[in-house]
Amino acid sequence: MSAFASVSIPPPTYKTGLINRVFFIRWEQPPSPQDLMMVAMRFREAYEAYRQQLCVVVITGAKARVPNSEQRKGLFQLLEDNRKYICELHLVMEGNELQHNLQRIIASAQLIVTRIYDNNYARLHKDAASIAPFLSNRLKSDGNRIINDARLLGLVS
Repeated sequence: MSAFASVSIPPPTYKTGLINRVFFIRWEQPPSPQDLMMVAMRFREAYEAYRQQLCVVVITGAKARVPNSEQRKGLFQLLEDNRKYICELHLVMEGNELQHNLQRIIASAQLIVTRIYDNNYARLHKDAASIAPFLSNRLKSDGNRIINDARLLGLVS
């Protein structure tokens, strides 16, 4: 008989990374309140590393469940609480099926209703590659390289 018990550990619901003043948050599933607290803490640490506003890229994986109303409130609260630390916000909702297109439409409407949407601040994207020109312009560096580095780290598809 083995002295070690086999324990099934659920996969993480999120992943974060910081590349050249771009803070990436990848959600594989909707967040728990603890996930939101950890992401907020990591974001503040990233901000402290540069002491200037960051570009933020939030990615929702194609297989992620749709967040319920409490989870959506938590996500929007996370963004509102940290807005002063963010110079640009890019939301990527991956997936090509009808449900993903509908989710993008709903997310756009929520951004407008919650007054987060502003074409100079927040943008919604279908894929991460479309963010590169914005990052290049804002950071005066190679946005494609930032996205490729994020891809290598498993932050974007």
